[in-house]
Amino acid sequence: MFVTILFGDNQMEMFNLNCKLINFIHYLKERCGLDFKDFVDLMDSRGQVMNLEAKQHSTAPASSVLAERQYYVALRVHRDDEPGSRKYVSLLNNYSQSHPELTELLKKLSNHDKEPEKRIRRQTQRSKNISLSNKKKLTK
Repeated sequence: MFVTILFGDNQMEMFNLNCKLINFIHYLKERCGLDFKDFVDLMDSRGQVMNLEAKQHSTAPASSVLAERQYYVALRVHRDDEPGSRKYVSLLNNYSQSHPELTELLKKLSNHDKEPEKRIRRQTQRSKNISLSNKKKLTK
């Protein structure tokens, strides 16, 4: 059982899934040239992030999270100051030329946490506007 991970200058490497997730993540960081303290994740071809950050100390098999014979793009996870806010940066260099669809997926992933907040603000503003217009109608 294996997966293929894309990173660096169009590098593709096969990784064995018959190991503990903690070891898989450690080896992935090593191969991608990341520091042990950095956070790494993987994105599948549909744009779904595997959420390895939450499982970085897990002793479950890597095969319980990743699908065998699939391709994944390695991502570095940057945490913002806001709680729960993350930015994903591809570890695949020049991905915008070789995989242009990744550009839009990464933008969506990085802004995903901020969208609900924008929706709440819009709904709150709409509610205020509606109540103001209702008050004006009542006072006439």
